[in-house]
Amino acid sequence: MAKLPPPGTEFMTLNSQSSELETLLRAAVAGKAAGATDLDHMDGAAAAFTYVRVADFVGSYYRAGRIRPPVLDWGCGYGQVSWLLQHRGVEVVSFDIAKRPAREVMLPLSSINIEYSADAVRLPYPSSLFGAVLSVGVLEHVADIDFSLREVNRVLQAGGALFVFMFPNRYSWAEWIADRRHISAHPNKFTFRQATRLLHERGFEVEKRWRRNFLPRNLTGLSSRSKAFYGGCYRQIEALDRVLANWPPTALFSGVLELVARKR
Repeated sequence: MAKLPPPGTEFMTLNSQSSELETLLRAAVAGKAAGATDLDHMDGAAAAFTYVRVADFVGSYYRAGRIRPPVLDWGCGYGQVSWLLQHRGVEVVSFDIAKRPAREVMLPLSSINIEYSADAVRLPYPSSLFGAVLSVGVLEHVADIDFSLREVNRVLQAGGALFVFMFPNRYSWAEWIADRRHISAHPNKFTFRQATRLLHERGFEVEKRWRRNFLPRNLTGLSSRSKAFYGGCYRQIEALDRVLANWPPTALFSGVLELVARKR
């Protein structure tokens, strides 16, 4: 079995990653200029680089033969992860339940074909179709987490992988502050024990887990100047975060939990 790098290891060259990051930032600027108000997750380099990191990690599994095509980008939003995965040669299907405002002006993300469904829970796909499903900040927002996980399990092939990224940590210091500023987007937060039990009860076994984002990324509510200054240090932030998010005194208070689980 091919040895995989630790989470966050970069596969694309630095120049390629920088080019991708600039593309995401330009798309966010265009979207905000057209009236989109939900782009805090992509309008600064520190935030947008999360998607490059995710695509690198999933791409490493794909290249190593640890997941089979196709891959479902579940709740794909503007299509940013789908676009990045296509750059890495991953066969991806993009799905969401609602069209994002101003997406048509956000080149090249607007070129991604997204399939939509008015059903907030059921997935419009046959059973055992996908080799992997991605949840990038999605699972914690679904209307019925139990039914949604059962649907994800249904459309996965036997042994297929569920990647859960950006799952909010109950003990996150940043979430604690966001709650008190009344700007948190995560009324439900989780521990690793809860997340593992949740997945196990819906037919999954956790294969790998780790913490990220002791250092915040989105800077929701702060000025564009602050985001630009912070984003200019995104590589240093990523490097420092890999230490702080895995060092026991600070790891517990990291912003998010991330997991890879397999369908039993």
